[in-house]
Amino acid sequence: MEKDKKNLPPGYFAAFDKALLSWIAPEYPHQEKSWLWFAVASVVLALLVLYGLFTDGWTFSMAVLVFAGTYYLLHRETSPLVEVKISRVGIKIGIHIFSYSQIRGFWILYDPAYVRRLYVRMQSRFRPDVFVDLGATDPAELREILAKHIKELKGLDEPFGDLVVRLLRL
Repeated sequence: MEKDKKNLPPGYFAAFDKALLSWIAPEYPHQEKSWLWFAVASVVLALLVLYGLFTDGWTFSMAVLVFAGTYYLLHRETSPLVEVKISRVGIKIGIHIFSYSQIRGFWILYDPAYVRRLYVRMQSRFRPDVFVDLGATDPAELREILAKHIKELKGLDEPFGDLVVRLLRL
């Protein structure tokens, strides 16, 4: 990390103090769940555990229980809030800084009833797409600022995995 800091231009981190646009967003999406969601999830969990036990797949049953317990522990509280800053040198989401040279492009999904997200595709094929909730941020203003620095990737939609997570309220 120290080596990377030496290669950065002077004033790199100070550029985020003078952000072109900033807002507060949840670190990760948090879906409120109804009693019906918990009832259906409990039935599915019980059926999977019973299936594992009846087919002599006790390791499958244990894996399902560990997964369910981990999910519960990670999702019982709301997501912490992080500050998102768009500057002349990059994008900062909480403690994560992405310089424009690391970013291949961006796209914005904006359907206020369902999804309001900024997606960022990284140059490296081994780094996943990054997304952040827009909240009340004006998507047109954000698009205008980002288009000056990085390419907008037109025609992209919500990744299938994100869509499934959102629809199943996971």
